Amino acid sequence: MVDNATETPRREERNFDLKQFLFRYLRYWYLFVISMALALGFAKYYNWYKNPVFAVTAKLMVKDDKVGKELFLNQLDIETRTKNIENEIEILRSHDLLAKALGELDFDVSYFLIGDLKVSEVYKDAPFEAEIHTLDYEAYATEFFVELIDDSQYVWTFESDGKRHTHRAAYGETLEMSLGSVTLYKRPNFPTNIGSPNFDKRKYRLAFNTISRNQSRYLTKLNVGLSRPQSTILQIYIEDEVPQKALDFVNALIDVYLENDIDVKNKAAGATATFLDEQLKAITTDLESIETSREQYKVSKGIVDLESESKTVLEGIRELDERKALNETRLSLIRQLQSYIVENQELNELAPAAMDITDPLLLKLINKLSELQSEREILINSSTVNNPKLVSINAEIQLTRTSLLENIRNIERGLLRKAAEIDASLAGFEGRIRRIPTTERELLEIERRFRIQESLYVFLLEKRAELSISLAATESDTRVVDKPYVLPGPIAPVPQRAYSIAILLGLFIPVLGIFLVEKLNDRIMTPGMVKRITDIPIIGTVRYSKDTTPLVAAVKPRSGIAEEYRNIRTNLRFFGTEGKARIYMVTSSIGAEGKTFTAKNLSAVLAASGAKTILVGLDLRKPRIVEDFGIDNTTGCSTYLSSNSSLDEAVHVADREGFPDVLPAGTPPPNPSELILSDRMSMMIRELSERYENIVIDTPPIGLVSDGFVLAQYADVLLYVVREGVTRKGHLEHVEELRKKGHLKSLAIVFNAMRQTGRAYGYAGSYGYGYGYGYGNDYGNYFEEDDKKGWFNRFRRNKKS
Repeated sequence: MVDNATETPRREERNFDLKQFLFRYLRYWYLFVISMALALGFAKYYNWYKNPVFAVTAKLMVKDDKVGKELFLNQLDIETRTKNIENEIEILRSHDLLAKALGELDFDVSYFLIGDLKVSEVYKDAPFEAEIHTLDYEAYATEFFVELIDDSQYVWTFESDGKRHTHRAAYGETLEMSLGSVTLYKRPNFPTNIGSPNFDKRKYRLAFNTISRNQSRYLTKLNVGLSRPQSTILQIYIEDEVPQKALDFVNALIDVYLENDIDVKNKAAGATATFLDEQLKAITTDLESIETSREQYKVSKGIVDLESESKTVLEGIRELDERKALNETRLSLIRQLQSYIVENQELNELAPAAMDITDPLLLKLINKLSELQSEREILINSSTVNNPKLVSINAEIQLTRTSLLENIRNIERGLLRKAAEIDASLAGFEGRIRRIPTTERELLEIERRFRIQESLYVFLLEKRAELSISLAATESDTRVVDKPYVLPGPIAPVPQRAYSIAILLGLFIPVLGIFLVEKLNDRIMTPGMVKRITDIPIIGTVRYSKDTTPLVAAVKPRSGIAEEYRNIRTNLRFFGTEGKARIYMVTSSIGAEGKTFTAKNLSAVLAASGAKTILVGLDLRKPRIVEDFGIDNTTGCSTYLSSNSSLDEAVHVADREGFPDVLPAGTPPPNPSELILSDRMSMMIRELSERYENIVIDTPPIGLVSDGFVLAQYADVLLYVVREGVTRKGHLEHVEELRKKGHLKSLAIVFNAMRQTGRAYGYAGSYGYGYGYGYGNDYGNYFEEDDKKGWFNRFRRNKKS
């Protein structure tokens, strides 16, 4: 019947109990208050101490040249050079471009204001400026300190070779030191109140920076990417503690990038102009020579004009010669392009201005090769030779060159076929020329040569004029969409975020701590833990109370704790035997679990029910029960068992109604175990059973001495006291093992000093009790647990438990 009754709570406890869960943590409310206060205080300090970080951003629109690339060769390469977005991102992040941008800025020296608790960079807000004359390499790894004395002098300090060096110098005076020479100049914002004793911005730290150090620093900070997918707008983003410094850097980077774009165009245009000038110079010389020959020939022959037949032939030949000259020019430039490719020269080094070719495959291959060459150049500047991507690009460039050369050969064969057709047409006109008189024929030949050179000269002159116009109007294809600007407000630290994290941590840390402590704690904390370890029934619970009155059940019969012991008395009816005295032995594993307190109050409620009851103190090593009943401990169990007194002399009859008789332990003997094992022990129990209806025996803890096991044979019910936060799981497991082996019978558990409300086996209110004593290393040495008051002491006890 009892076993079935105890199964129900065990099954119910497997379900989540919200009330129990809340009470489990809310009883440590003071830990949450302390944790929250510390977390919020730390968050406030962090928001103040952490230097704010600002963000600077800008947007650039890169021209997309996918449309109109077929005009690459006849529209001057500089105007239609293909731009790859990924390449432009790498260019913006390249070391060369960063070095040029940083070279435009005064980032060689970093200035830091030293406060009482924190250090912050001040950039142009520093009241002075350092000009570097010479510096040793060691200076770039050394910290220099400047302390402003007044408006004319300062103190310069640094450490080198394990020694501290101090120099006093005036502003504008060159400071010579072991690591180099510098000069400090006052800036317009130099403080006018520096002589005031309340002026606190006197101490500064200086750091000298190399270009490579600045490159690495800003390359780490710089982010460049597409503002949106599928767009050609690049967004530049950088974070810095000094917003003006970041703003200056982004402005310089954009300016250098745009200048670099224009320089690339001008470089290609310059190569084209050189090519055209050389061609025009040669043709001009030929024209002048032919013109001179024509004039001299006309004068010598007295020719004023040609006949109509000669004019007709000359016009036909002139048209064919123009076609032939243009074809030869194309053939020449195609072969020149071929030589560039064969010699592995960069295509962006030359922009052929007169290649009137619209072959789509040739245009596609040229554009692809130009893109690959640009991408390879970027990778060479920003990575090693063994970069796998660089190896892949080199292989792709070689394949593209091969395909381009094959395509050029096909175009060359087509131009040669066209040249043969033109030559055939010219052969027909040559037959007609033979019929013209010799004088006219010779003049016609001169005119023909002149027309050919003239047409070539005009063609190249037009291209040179177009190039001059393009050079005059050269500008970058990239346009600034959003100028660099500082985003409003710091991005870090964000006070709201810091406080939110602090609140979460303020709640989480105590919860985690309580959880870990409870998981690592091997002490019994709830009746549910008892049910998970053993099948021994819990006959009742007694909750913790601040009341220090040991006999609560007798002195305060209407109290809640007295009611709890009356419940235990009622439950004991299921364990005893009818028709004879009932012997209840109260024990525990160790001291300080409330064993004696339970025995006293149980005997009190049994006596209050009208049954004749006696409380027997068989803890011969540490007699305790006499203290609360105000009786003499000179005679008792020890004197009876040692035959020094009779039972009547040892028993103290109660002088108050509702109180039990008491048989104290007596004077502590030197051999308590031998007395308990003697025959007089059996005689005493038998005689007491004849006189009393209920016998409550207070025994030593069974976990410390063997007396309890010997006395267990006389008990009808063995009450094992478990105290919250004191009894260990191993103690209860040991008792369960003894029960299974049959060493302990008729066991029942009294759960004592339960502090938590809202649990199973509990009642509302503040009643309960925690009382007991403990054993030291010596069995004869006891100590009394001091049941102190106050929340701090309760916290200390909980922590210990």
